[in-house]
Order: sequence, then structure tokens, then C-alpha cells
Amino acid sequence: MLSMTDQQAFEELKKFFETRSACEAAADSLRQSVEIGIIVEGLSCAFFKDGNKPRFEQRPAKDPDVVFTMKTQAVESLVNDPSNDIAELGINIAKSYLNKNMKIKVTGSMIALLTNGYLGVIKAGGMSFAKFLGSYGISGLGKIKDVIQSMRK
Repeated sequence: MLSMTDQQAFEELKKFFETRSACEAAADSLRQSVEIGIIVEGLSCAFFKDGNKPRFEQRPAKDPDVVFTMKTQAVESLVNDPSNDIAELGINIAKSYLNKNMKIKVTGSMIALLTNGYLGVIKAGGMSFAKFLGSYGISGLGKIKDVIQSMRK
């Protein structure tokens, strides 16, 4: 398979984030002013909520609490996954992280993560996402906090 260009990756992610109901459900938990940084092979993008709709733009995110740096393999895995379930979306992201096709850097404070709706996104993943995290020893808020702290480095 030929690797996608940065522009193709942006266009595929834009379609994915703005049309999948799982992405809408994930964005629903976030506060209106929150922007998440997504960098694809050097191309800076922003994921945010505009009213009740998720949006994805080709520009740096404004003051992101979290920045995802994705290889095109992670983009392909995400956009080619036919599931429209928020838990499956979270598992796909976690697998890309574990496979080193994605880096996640937490730039915001723990207070910002708690008040800006990020835990609501994790909660929306439900039991299947919790079981997946548990299979890697991540169970409970204490363990989630430890993982978040490790993503600050």
C-alpha cells in the first residue's frame, strides 16, 4: 500500500472526524473552547467542537491540553476502521499508541484535563474500553493519572 501524503491524511481525517458519530460522541464531552492538537507527519491540525459538531482544521490547535502526533499508519488504521463505536475508536487510538505509530503528549494541567471534559470521553468508551485499558494494567483514576503523568515527559 502506498503511504498517503500529508494532505491526503488531513482530508481523510477531516472526513473521519466530522462525519463519524463516534467522533461526535467523543467531542460531545469536551468543553466548547477545547482544542486538541493533531500532528500528522509534521502537518499541524486542530480538532474541536463548533456548537454540537466536531470540526477538524489544518492549523495549529489553540492552547491544546493534549497533542497527538500520528504517523500515516495510525491515520490509515483510524480512517479504515469501519466501527462507529466510541470504545472501538479509543481502542484503535490506544493500539496505535502502543504500536508506536502515535505519540500522545499531555500539555495541559491535570485540572484542565478534569474540567475540560477529557474524562467524559474515556467514560463514554464504556466497559469495553475500560476492559481494554485494564488488560494493560490501567484501571482506576490513580492508574489513569500515572499514565497521564508519563505522557507529560
